[in-house]
Amino acid sequence: MQLLEYVFDGVSVQPVQGYKADPDASPTLVFFPGKLNISAEVGIELFAEEERYSDYGVRLLLKVGPKADEQAPYVVQVNARGLVRMHLVQAEGQAEERRVRAMVNGVSLLFGAVRELVVTITSRSVHGPFLLPSVSFADLASPKGERVAKLVARKPAVKRAKKAPQSSSD
Repeated sequence: MQLLEYVFDGVSVQPVQGYKADPDASPTLVFFPGKLNISAEVGIELFAEEERYSDYGVRLLLKVGPKADEQAPYVVQVNARGLVRMHLVQAEGQAEERRVRAMVNGVSLLFGAVRELVVTITSRSVHGPFLLPSVSFADLASPKGERVAKLVARKPAVKRAKKAPQSSSD
């Protein structure tokens, strides 16, 4: 699969007034997803069906803000559209599988572009860089998945280096 092109139909990144950064959190890590309300609306449309590939238009409307009684540095809303190409030889009864793969993977690729755009914009903003957490769009493979994606944010895994055992030298 390829992401052939993508565009942003709208981008809004607003600093939250009165936001106070957690002094115990590293400003270089992904913002803790448990404090965020993340929602997405997604869609897909078949543009071209050829023997060796299918082209789909995918869209993602991502909304991110603080959960009630929590703090987050920004309120974000980004609307993105992209064109993805599925390189599978067409076979009998494979159309739905191609559509589902295009949806899950296409929206995931768009999310990566949105994530990079948000961190770029916020890197020069008042509260500093805001790197959105990684999310899974696997639920889009379910029959109800096209309307609204249930996002599963992943807490960043921070591995701390273990100290090497001290060796005594004689």
